[in-house]
Amino acid sequence: MKKYELVSQEDEWGCGAACVASLLGITYRKAKKLVEEVKEASINEDVPRPGPGPGLELHHIAIALKNKHVKVIADWAPTEMPFGTIVCLGGKWPYDREHYILKTPHGWMDPWFDLKQNNMVAQYRENYPEDTEFLVALVPVIV
Repeated sequence: MKKYELVSQEDEWGCGAACVASLLGITYRKAKKLVEEVKEASINEDVPRPGPGPGLELHHIAIALKNKHVKVIADWAPTEMPFGTIVCLGGKWPYDREHYILKTPHGWMDPWFDLKQNNMVAQYRENYPEDTEFLVALVPVIV
């Protein structure tokens, strides 16, 4: 698998893992294992508060990437978003529980292009999905 290829999420809450997979050029299953080791739970597990609920929080993704020698910094107002930036979006249903997409040379890699459909298929898109807004970006740092 090559970096920035389309990776469809295989779990309801797997968009972050799919972005990690595409960024690292690994399979979804390997990326899922990386982020679940950091979360210390399944991606889909709803861990009671104060722990995370289902899905991944920013630090799960950032630490999983750091463990693979990719450093990212959370930025709520980035002036640039280079390739490899993972953006967390929010918005109206079905994006009200947040969704991660990855900036690639081919456009934004969206691991579940149409959340309104049950078919989890990744596609590239030019812009953020309709009815979403930027929340925060994990921007890669060149060291």
